[in-house]
Amino acid sequence: MATPVLDLSRSFSRLGHGAATGIDRVERAYLEEIIRRGGWGIIRTPRGFLLFEPDRLQRLPEYLDRSDLDGADQASTIRAIASSRSSNLSIRKIMWRMPNGLAYINVGHTNLNPQTMRAMMEMPDHSKVVMIHDTIPIDHPDFQTETSRAKFVERLTTVINFANHIIVPSDEVRENVEKRMIGTGHRVPVVVSPLGVDLGPTPLDYERSERPYFVVLGTIEPRKNHKLLLEIWERMNRKMDEHRIPELRIIGARGWGNKEVFDILDNSSMMGRTVFELGPLPDKEMKRHLAGATALLFPSLAEGYGLPPFEAATFGVPSVCAPLRPTEIHLGDMAIYADTDDMYQWFQAIRELASEEKAEQTRRTAALRAFQLPTWEKHFDRVFNLF
Repeated sequence: MATPVLDLSRSFSRLGHGAATGIDRVERAYLEEIIRRGGWGIIRTPRGFLLFEPDRLQRLPEYLDRSDLDGADQASTIRAIASSRSSNLSIRKIMWRMPNGLAYINVGHTNLNPQTMRAMMEMPDHSKVVMIHDTIPIDHPDFQTETSRAKFVERLTTVINFANHIIVPSDEVRENVEKRMIGTGHRVPVVVSPLGVDLGPTPLDYERSERPYFVVLGTIEPRKNHKLLLEIWERMNRKMDEHRIPELRIIGARGWGNKEVFDILDNSSMMGRTVFELGPLPDKEMKRHLAGATALLFPSLAEGYGLPPFEAATFGVPSVCAPLRPTEIHLGDMAIYADTDDMYQWFQAIRELASEEKAEQTRRTAALRAFQLPTWEKHFDRVFNLF
C-alpha cells in the first residue's frame, strides 16, 4: 500500500481564526487517521513548505489545539517541530525526504495548484487523491463573491487535470463534478464516501434552560438562511407573550453579504431576550449548547453534505431541516423536513417540538442515538482502498 501524505495547509491557514468549520473537522479527522496509519504530512505556509515525518506528525494535534497561544505563536511552534522546512514555495526543496510510492491526500480545498500537483507527479508510483466537498460556488454563484467563485473554478480545474481520484461526500456532488469534466478531455474517477461524525460523548455539563431553546450552527451568510429563522422569531415576538417564546441561539461567525440579517442582529428588540447571537464558540461550548437543545434548525439552501444535523443526532437532538438530498438519504425520517419557501411549516415544527411531552422527547432521543449514522471507519475504508 502507498504511504499517505496529508496536506494540512488548511489547518495551518486557519490558526487564530476561531471555531472549526465543517471542512476543518474533516481535515482533522484525516490527520488522526493518517497518524494511526503511520503517514506523513506537509503544509504550505507563506514562508515555504513544512514536512512532517510520522514521529513529528504525531505531535501536531497538540500544537493545533494550543488555546494558550495566538495564531502567530502557534505557527512558530508548528514550524519548529517540522522534520524539514523549505525557505521558498517550491515543494521540490523537501521532496527528496518523502517516501517513494506516496499517496498525496488533500481534503481541505487549499494548496490545490498545478505547481504542487506537478511536483507530486515526479515521485515514483505516486497517487493524488483530492476531496471536493461541494460545487456551490459554481452552482449557486449568488452565494459567493466573484473572487471566491473564480478561485474555486481554478482549484477544481486543477483537480480535474491532475488528480488520480476525487472523493466527494454525496451523489449530488459527484454528479456536479462529473458535469464539469465534460469537454475537458479528463475523466477522473469520482468516489462517493459519506463523511463520518465524531463529536465524542454527550457532555455531562450540557446547557440547561428554563425555556425550550433551538440552535442554529454555521457561518452567518446568505446560504445558511438565518433570515428565515429571524423572521419566524420576529413574528412570534409580535404575536405571542414573551414567556411562551422559545429561545433561538445562533452559533457561528458573521460572514459576508448579509446586511439585512446583521441589521436585525444589531438592532432588533428581541435580541438578548428570545434570540441570542453567541458567535463562533469553541467546540466544548458549542457541544454544551447543542446537547441541551430542543432541536437543531438547519434551513440551509445548499450543501455538499451538511454536517450539523448529523452532529446533532449523535447527541440525540432532533433536527428541522431543509429537504436536501444528503440529509434525506443519510438521516431519512430521523429528521423533520420543512420547505424553505414555507415559513408556516417551520413555525409549526418549532412550536410542536417546543411543546412536546417529556415521554415523546425521550423516545425521540433514544431513536436518534440508536440510529446508524455514516462512520469515519467506513469512509476511510473506502478511501484508503483506492491506493
